[in-house]
Amino acid sequence: MESVLAHTIYNDLGFIVKDRFVLLVEAQSKWNDNMSLRMLFYLAETYRRYLDDTKQSEHYPKKVKLPVPDFYVVYTGDKKVPEEISLNDDYFGGKANIDLKVKILKEVNTTLYGQYIGFCKIFDEQFRIHKNSIRCAEETVRICIDRNYLSEYLKNHMKEVITMMARLFDEETIRASYEMAAREQERIRFEEIKAEGRAEGIEEGKAEGIKEGEIQNISKTISFMREQGLPEEMIQLYIAKSKE
Repeated sequence: MESVLAHTIYNDLGFIVKDRFVLLVEAQSKWNDNMSLRMLFYLAETYRRYLDDTKQSEHYPKKVKLPVPDFYVVYTGDKKVPEEISLNDDYFGGKANIDLKVKILKEVNTTLYGQYIGFCKIFDEQFRIHKNSIRCAEETVRICIDRNYLSEYLKNHMKEVITMMARLFDEETIRASYEMAAREQERIRFEEIKAEGRAEGIEEGKAEGIKEGEIQNISKTISFMREQGLPEEMIQLYIAKSKE
């Protein structure tokens, strides 16, 4: 449930090579048009942690030392996307004095990332067939080994990979259940508020001899006011005004 309820900013992978580069990799199966903005947030958070780890501070007079950032998105979906995206182009039409460029890795090939993309595409195919099941994990691993996608790694760590995928299935099931329960709670609360508003409107209307059509309008208005979180004093004032 921690993954469902987490509110911290984090990306899929960030690491430093010889203290020179920060590589921020975001794996995406569905394209997100805000990716360059998300990378900006990730970079700010990464640099903040880097300064803490290296005992530096932006408040000191001496200039801090920072690794050079490089940004990648590993895209495993089917939508046609560009080779590179730009924060300046995406949000400011190229007119801003700030920019951040992100390379999009999307081709299935013999490189490590290309094999990973192939793995993800095979998984998507098998998921459509077998859903959240061990069979989906087993077939994904088997086909990827046959097609030489991460085959050496999968052969050596087959049990661990299948176990990891099974855990992801469990997390997805928990997430779906949580979201369904939250939607159901919202629906029940909405019905309760609507019923309260209708009952109060009818009661007030009958007491003053208001016509049925006017009662319905008052009831709807009371419900709307409560949905918007307006104070009860304002609602009572509206009810009093409707009697006049």
